[in-house]
Amino acid sequence: MTIPILNATSLQRVLQSGRTQPCLFFCEDESGQSDGEYVVKLKAGMENGVNGLAAELIASQLANFLDIPTPEPAIIELDPLLAEVIPDPELSRKIKESAGLNFGSRVITGGFETWPVGKAIPSSLKTLAAEIFAFDALIQNPDRKVNKPNILWKGDNLYIIDHEMSLMFIYEILPMQNPWQITNLRFIKEHLFYGNLKGQTVNLDRFAGALDLLTDNVIETILVNVPEAWQSNNISKIKTHINEIVHHSNDFVDEIRRALQ
Repeated sequence: MTIPILNATSLQRVLQSGRTQPCLFFCEDESGQSDGEYVVKLKAGMENGVNGLAAELIASQLANFLDIPTPEPAIIELDPLLAEVIPDPELSRKIKESAGLNFGSRVITGGFETWPVGKAIPSSLKTLAAEIFAFDALIQNPDRKVNKPNILWKGDNLYIIDHEMSLMFIYEILPMQNPWQITNLRFIKEHLFYGNLKGQTVNLDRFAGALDLLTDNVIETILVNVPEAWQSNNISKIKTHINEIVHHSNDFVDEIRRALQ
């Protein structure tokens, strides 16, 4: 997919949810045409720096390819001059230090709210919930928990958000010889949907089929879309991790089913 590169033109407000305190900006394309509002993760606000920005962009593209709903991603250029009209000195500093490329996602409108704590999974969303559980195991995302769902929800529609803490394998905190074997990933038992899916029969056939279509060329395109300023030797680790899981997709899906038995 092509990732748009947009220019932030005006700050609307700071979003208080999330550790990174993202900002809502009006953005426009290179021709000066308005492209609406985007939630922008500021480079200076990311705990993992540009690794967090890269994780957001890679996870968004993977979710889109695997047909798991997520807001449309974009790369947002911030002009440091934007900081000069912001009265809050801390926010002004953060925007100035975030000059250049940042991660953004199109604002989701229409009455969506954060997935309520303790909400049971409706039968209509059971399959998608299982796919989200599998997706978070794929990208090693420990940050979608009961008390921090990182999901926007309305009726039978939802969007997964906030993936800056994913791709944890790049830090080699818990080295894995075989990335498709997830049984030693302790965070999966803390996943938002683990408790409600545990012991149930889940249908991962569609997800498995989509995973099989994640070819080397598709993975390469996803990684090429990461701006050079966000890249490091981690890109090769990410490529190897995803390729290994795709090449052992049947084993990976079996592991997901086994984790939920």
